[in-house]
Amino acid sequence: MESEPMYLRYFTSDRIFPFFIQYGHHNDNHKKHYHADFYELMIVLDGTAKQQVNHQTYYIKRGDVFVFGEGVSHDFEDAQDLHICNIMFQPSALLDRYHDLGEIPGYHDLFIIEPYLSQNDKYQHYLKLQFDQFDEVTELIRKMHEEYHASRPGRKSMLMALFQMLVTYLSRCYGEQESREPGKASMQIALSVSCMEQNFRDEFTVEQLAEMSYVSERHFLRQFSEVYHTTPHQYLMRLRLEHARGLLENEKNGLSIADIAYDSGFQSNSYFSRVFRRAYGMTPMEYRKDKSSW
Repeated sequence: MESEPMYLRYFTSDRIFPFFIQYGHHNDNHKKHYHADFYELMIVLDGTAKQQVNHQTYYIKRGDVFVFGEGVSHDFEDAQDLHICNIMFQPSALLDRYHDLGEIPGYHDLFIIEPYLSQNDKYQHYLKLQFDQFDEVTELIRKMHEEYHASRPGRKSMLMALFQMLVTYLSRCYGEQESREPGKASMQIALSVSCMEQNFRDEFTVEQLAEMSYVSERHFLRQFSEVYHTTPHQYLMRLRLEHARGLLENEKNGLSIADIAYDSGFQSNSYFSRVFRRAYGMTPMEYRKDKSSW
């Protein structure tokens, strides 16, 4: 059976808020499909089924959590009173500049690396919630579902706050799960990336990052560039620049441009200005003035 494309517009007509949540109950087969322009977070609430992801088969049950990226074909059959929650979203919904999700290794592996690898490889790992974790997650999605289908003011802000809580909690749970089964390659790479996020002011060589990941330099560079679409050095520069932008936008912090450069990991004010201008088309001082005029 050929896999059919699915688009987020099939579920929601809101182009500004790319998000949808629903509960599903199945006692039959589900057609094979892939997502053309969105990710899906699927949480199994009860029942069982045989799920196929690309050409890999899994028997799913209560507490299993999957993140399906774009282009990943999946379906299920032999569903026995299967209750699930589906959350459809575009990854940009997670990428608020001020979030610190990137500091959690489980976030990188569960929401970025594994969904990417599963496009061309076996879906290697997914999250299996413990009993107490399952209760926490079901309460969060209950609140999200209620908020999504209500018409209260501030609905979108509340949903994004709850979604961030859910993603953060799942990422932590995944990290705990993988710590009990050390040695998984994608998780080792996730650990090195989260280390960069937490210590973006420091310098990292490819050799150091590869050693942290227990892979060769060549393998680390190839997988990093495939998943993040950039080099480790450029990734580190982006983290520093985003931190600098936050400081520049808060003119009441009393920091000079030189202070901001140093606090963001740049040892030279002139180098900071060159890199910033190349990235944003204006100097740090021009950026600060531009933001203060808003």
